[in-house]
Amino acid sequence: MYSKAAIKAYQQVSNTSLSDRDADAETFRIIINELEKALTTNDLQMRLNVLAKHQRLWSLIQAANAVKNPNISDEDRLLFARMADRAQKYGIRAILDSDVSLLPLIEVAKNVLEGLAPLEENFPQY
Repeated sequence: MYSKAAIKAYQQVSNTSLSDRDADAETFRIIINELEKALTTNDLQMRLNVLAKHQRLWSLIQAANAVKNPNISDEDRLLFARMADRAQKYGIRAILDSDVSLLPLIEVAKNVLEGLAPLEENFPQY
């Protein structure tokens, strides 16, 4: 009896849960939103907090692509590792110098988000 209820509950949750791609996209939406807020404020602590989140995000991406994965080509893994490296280096500059613009970080995040969008969103119907 209990196992049937547990299975039913799991099925209901799994039907409404995000896919990995959707979760990645949502993560980038959040970081873009926070970077844009930090861009329009003079709150240095807010800027540093969002940059710390930005660094952690790219660190996770870099770590995930450091391990060989049969579902991801070596070329794509290298691309993500390089992107993560550059984003982190720029992020460090932005942490150390509050005059460094956050716009390049926002632009990179938007490009990644666009790449995560379903094909229907990238190619409008005619």
